[in-house]
Amino acid sequence: MKNRKWFLLIVTIIVSCGILLNAEDTWGQADLEDWLDGIIIPDYYPDGEPAYVPYRYRDSLPEFQEFFVKSGWTTNQFVEGLIFAVTNNIVGENWNDETKRRVSKRAVWKLGEINMPAVTNFFRRLNDDDAVNCKITAIPQMFHYTNLEPEVLGYMRSMCVRTNLYDRLAIKVVLTMFETLSTMPDTMKPAATNRVAQYMYFAIHHVTDSQGWQDIELSRFIPAYSNSIQRLQLMQYVANSATNTWERSNAASVVQVLSSIPTNQLNDVSWITE
Repeated sequence: MKNRKWFLLIVTIIVSCGILLNAEDTWGQADLEDWLDGIIIPDYYPDGEPAYVPYRYRDSLPEFQEFFVKSGWTTNQFVEGLIFAVTNNIVGENWNDETKRRVSKRAVWKLGEINMPAVTNFFRRLNDDDAVNCKITAIPQMFHYTNLEPEVLGYMRSMCVRTNLYDRLAIKVVLTMFETLSTMPDTMKPAATNRVAQYMYFAIHHVTDSQGWQDIELSRFIPAYSNSIQRLQLMQYVANSATNTWERSNAASVVQVLSSIPTNQLNDVSWITE
């Protein structure tokens, strides 16, 4: 009986120690932020850079499989942890701390590669705050997992008119839209192509930079636009309103070329103005 008591005592101690060790080994928010800070981004790939993966096919969740095991978190808890890493470090003194700023940016990056409504809703809130950083990931994330539906392009138009926020992202937005379009189901591409063209035509009216670049891309995207009444009208607008000297000069050159063509020989793509 005495030996049995000692045996039970030893077992109890071992179990208790195991519980304490497991509790200490269980990962939490601090470990997630340490993980984000420790992500290594190679400057050089000895075997060549890995193949580019379009946004639609990206998913950052598998990268954190070990964290899921060690933390016991659900996917929703993990997303909440990433969101906290953003919101806790993106403002105030934390943003001035190099490590915390890096953690915040990387949390935004990894969230941008998770296709979940909770992530989309978070980025929408983030985008509504003009003072918040990291928009270079937050704005394109609003559409790169979509099929560029009308409501999605409507949201992007609302972002576009906020030129203080949107200007420096205009080129990235257009390029990401092209990628999104190229990776969506073929049956949806024709209608989405028209919506993207309409969006670009609208955007050129509202940005204060990159109008010329977007105009050139639009003329390649919709060849009929290149020699159209609508392009002539738009470039007349840019030539008279652009704050950038190069943009005004570039627009004036396009106007000169199109004005030399009889109006009845210019294409009419009035649908693009809708």
